[in-house]
Amino acid sequence: MAVMAMGGAMAQDKTTNDEQSKRFEFSLHLGLRNMPVGYLAEEQIMKLDGYMPMRYKPGSRYSGGALRGLHFNFGMKLKYNLPNYEGWGIIATLDYFAIANATDVIGNETYIAYSTPRRYINIPLMVGVNHSMRVNNKLSLWSEAAIGLNHRRVWNRTINIGTRIDDGKYQAKWTPADEEAGLNLCYTYKETYDNALPVAFQIGSGIKWKRWSLGLHYYNLGWASLRGSYSIQSVENNIDDYSTHYETIVADQRFNHRVLKTSLFVLRLGIHF
Repeated sequence: MAVMAMGGAMAQDKTTNDEQSKRFEFSLHLGLRNMPVGYLAEEQIMKLDGYMPMRYKPGSRYSGGALRGLHFNFGMKLKYNLPNYEGWGIIATLDYFAIANATDVIGNETYIAYSTPRRYINIPLMVGVNHSMRVNNKLSLWSEAAIGLNHRRVWNRTINIGTRIDDGKYQAKWTPADEEAGLNLCYTYKETYDNALPVAFQIGSGIKWKRWSLGLHYYNLGWASLRGSYSIQSVENNIDDYSTHYETIVADQRFNHRVLKTSLFVLRLGIHF
């Protein structure tokens, strides 16, 4: 009898420990498909005023130019299952988004230009709630919502501007043949951006099968102006000794673009531990 009672107590302790071990759940997530929407997805166009790049529509909202880019998302989540509320949990999430940007620069009769790609780096940290509903022993449905802050960093951008040659193409690097083509002088326009810390939120839902989950999320990574500084250098190539001479025309001139609204849908695959 004593042995049976001890065995029952040990089994009960094991059940209690198993329940406690499931109180916390950690998971990793990878974005299979990242789909920018709204202002972030709109085409970004600049035009040359002389050799100076200008926004195509300076009085309009700021377009992100991210629809054609390749994007990356990775994240982690910690969930605390509430003991007295079945199916409900508190979540804390940390994500990393690298959102590519493409800019078209419209040339003029004298100059033609090319903008290097850049990325919007977003690292949101959020807290929220998660609710799951068990379908059977292996399958469950879930939904969640979270809010927090997003650390936004924008990679610097360079726009190379050169004189137009006969066939309308732009050559970023000078060669001896460019002397005859008329490409002797060009400019580099560089933008450096400030970091921002806007409020962000996300909502999502999906399914979980054993240790794997698949969900569709909407992320709003905040509204924040693009602020920073730009500089312009002239680049002159010497045909005699193949040297290049740089001269600063504008140095660290501040700018303040309109607000960029960063939002996207993300299809994510997760593994739970």
